[in-house]
Amino acid sequence: MSASAAPKQGDHVFDAIELAIMRPFDSIRAMRSDLIDGEHFLHDFLLHSYSIARKMAETRALVTSRKLVASAAAEADALREIAQLRTKYTALARITGDLLHDTHLRNAEEFGYASDRFEFEFLMSVQESLEAAVAPVPQGRRASPGIAFQQMIDAAYDPAAALVVVTRSMSRETASAQAIFQNIIVGISQTLNRPAMWRDPYNTFREERPTATGTLIAQIWDMLVQMEVLKAQVSTFGTLIKGEIVQKTGSPQAEAAFGAMLHLLHGRLQQMRDVIG
Repeated sequence: MSASAAPKQGDHVFDAIELAIMRPFDSIRAMRSDLIDGEHFLHDFLLHSYSIARKMAETRALVTSRKLVASAAAEADALREIAQLRTKYTALARITGDLLHDTHLRNAEEFGYASDRFEFEFLMSVQESLEAAVAPVPQGRRASPGIAFQQMIDAAYDPAAALVVVTRSMSRETASAQAIFQNIIVGISQTLNRPAMWRDPYNTFREERPTATGTLIAQIWDMLVQMEVLKAQVSTFGTLIKGEIVQKTGSPQAEAAFGAMLHLLHGRLQQMRDVIG
């Protein structure tokens, strides 16, 4: 994983998806030479793609989800609460600080790698589109930014952090209210290593009277749903990039700009190949 892969799971329930979405655009913006300015290239040739990505990055659910944080103090509180629940729910016996740490670390690595892969595939798609515009020839590999984005989204939820924030919140509810959240806590604990089941503990939750913990659970569920929406929205990212490049091919400045940007892209992609393999 790249040392420069800024997004990390850390102690957030959801990683910084909004930053990861914009990473390839930030990379292009930072590209400069005597012949081309990356920011001008974005506005001249990829403005529609950039606007769509920016709109996704500013989705309300993404912004709200970044407030869901499992601090060290929260984790200690949650582990104490889980220890008390073990006599009633034996499934919680496996939940330890080491298991939570290992889950955090694994998700951080997976999201970091997936973010690198998304940036790589996006930039590769731009390169392929520029090459086709400059000198149309049969191409072998086809970039898959849509698939890479979906894989990145799939890695963006940390169930260990979710277990901590929900358990700690439950511990602050009244004794009568706590009972309705215990099955959710057990459910989350059973999905730490089961990505296909991450949504299951949340999708049937209902409460008659609003509580802070119920609102928290609803926020996590809302974000999980929004993640699926985002995955669908970028399924044609590669086609979108190619269409924009093709549309601008006939402009007076295109040929020089495309050649200069290809040179910069080649250097960045070669650098990333050394990291992601």
